[in-house]
Amino acid sequence: MTATPTREECIRGAAEVLVSAVRLRASRTPREAAQAAYYPGHPLGSVEAIEAEIIRRRQRHAALAELPLAA
Repeated sequence: MTATPTREECIRGAAEVLVSAVRLRASRTPREAAQAAYYPGHPLGSVEAIEAEIIRRRQRHAALAELPLAA
């Protein structure tokens, strides 16, 4: 019989999966990420529109990372 995992083990496991998924997403080019995200009926409408949104978000994230932290 397998022991039931503790709450902390479950949270740790979920965090590891999330970190892995974020790393995979970040390793993709905007085009690859857009192709992976696209499905018929996607709100942005096309792979090109998704790609443009990914580029915009990555640029915004990079700009925010360069700002000094408030004291």
